[in-house]
Amino acid sequence: MAHVALVGPEIEENLSLRYVASALAARGHVADIVPFNGPADFAGALAQVVETNPTVVGVSLAFQWRANDFLAFVVALREAGYRGHVCAGGHFGTFAAREILGDFPELDSICVQEAEETFSRLAERVEAGQSLSDVTGLWLRNGDHSPFFTGHPALPDLATLPWPDRRGEPAACFGHPIAPLVSSRGCYANCSFCCIAAWHEQSLPGKRYRLREVDDVAAEMVAMQRDRGIDIFVFHDDNFFVPGHRKNIERFSALADALERQGIGNYATVVKARPTDVTPAVFRVLQERLRCIRTYIGIETDADQGLSTLQRWSQSKQNHRAIDVARELDLYACFNMLIFDPDTTLESIETNIAFMRFAAEFPSNFGRVELYAGTPLLARMQAEGRCRGDYMSWDYTLTDPAAERVFQLAMQCFDERNFGADALANRIMGTRFDIAVCRHFHPDLFRPQWLVEGKELSRALAVSSADALARIVGFVRSGAPSSAEADLVGEEAARLRLGEEAVRGRAQGLARELLSVIQRGQPLTHLGDRVATPLQKAKEVA
Repeated sequence: MAHVALVGPEIEENLSLRYVASALAARGHVADIVPFNGPADFAGALAQVVETNPTVVGVSLAFQWRANDFLAFVVALREAGYRGHVCAGGHFGTFAAREILGDFPELDSICVQEAEETFSRLAERVEAGQSLSDVTGLWLRNGDHSPFFTGHPALPDLATLPWPDRRGEPAACFGHPIAPLVSSRGCYANCSFCCIAAWHEQSLPGKRYRLREVDDVAAEMVAMQRDRGIDIFVFHDDNFFVPGHRKNIERFSALADALERQGIGNYATVVKARPTDVTPAVFRVLQERLRCIRTYIGIETDADQGLSTLQRWSQSKQNHRAIDVARELDLYACFNMLIFDPDTTLESIETNIAFMRFAAEFPSNFGRVELYAGTPLLARMQAEGRCRGDYMSWDYTLTDPAAERVFQLAMQCFDERNFGADALANRIMGTRFDIAVCRHFHPDLFRPQWLVEGKELSRALAVSSADALARIVGFVRSGAPSSAEADLVGEEAARLRLGEEAVRGRAQGLARELLSVIQRGQPLTHLGDRVATPLQKAKEVA
């Protein structure tokens, strides 16, 4: 029996680690799940691994932007005296395995792609002191310390995989426990900026997109509700929707039927959708049969130029239709916008500003397209000689100098609102989620004014952002000298912070009212510590 420690982010239940943990348990092994959500967890996670001294340590390199944190953890682990096998995995680990093994001798191996089978075999071989060279799915080192790859592993059969490990107390919103799950794996799209699509491209000639049987998904949901009290199911599928509106209606109806047959109680779902997935017929089934209370819509950009650069397979009219459908059904939707990309123009920015105004009552955030390992966009930028940095972090300059200038000025003004530790753009998404939960689970206590106020908070923030961006674009269009930029940033940042203070205060007041009403309306034993902070709730991290 092998003892394994799996180290990774656990802000939400980490399905990657938890699927691996359940696969290990099915073979008789023991797996600790060690949360490493941020700097505050570093020392505790390190102490736990050193103290328990597992046979193998698995480290998640799913997020490129956190790779330095986890690689620093591996170095610290060795410095603390750990002598067991250390394996990394995840999206970034898969794409940058050769470089990482070359630069970090503290790592023994890197596991690529879907890791349940590969990691279980690795743990067994290490425990037995046997060679790993014939275990597919691993990057290892030769005798001369040069990295080599054992070959791509076969994709696991979703029908035979054990459900993910569900240890620990779930997050909750107003006493309603929340948990993530997936009903599929893979992605049929090919967006140029997405490491997820690139990840699944590596699985070829296997299937890039695989579905679980709806009866199995329903059985997992019913078990989660029975065993852990889960009320809110957050689907983390890369593609919850299948190609074809009729097929979506059929699949969603079949899942709802299976849930009813298996006796599920009251529940709600949260999903992600591409704009092309959104039609009134499909979303009525989603809302009425699967009780969807929130959908993230992958708008990304409304500019024709941006849609082409990002290879989104959608058009502006489909973005607008998606918002119109959510508006018609009064369904809480949110989205992010990548308004800056390598080819962005001032006209593209203005198009996206107009979309922000069009969809203002729906919470959103915006930023720049980043260059992630393995993506077609990174390959293109490298071929064009436009990348700065290295495999750990790539940077670039927009082609249009005027658009680049808008980007630089905007980020100085919006960093706190969009990306700060308590970014208001994300907090408002959490506020709207609170309202949706109350509306669904407590209709007798729900006050329509809460939804009106939630939409007004979203609208106030979106319009404020659009106005500030428009003024920055106007400043750049005017040809204002660089010597005037500091004054512009100072004025805009001050105006944004003042507006944020007002919106934040209203949001906090609304949150207090929601909590007070719900607490008075049901026994306090259902609430207390189980009322989640926004970071504990279902959200895009996007």
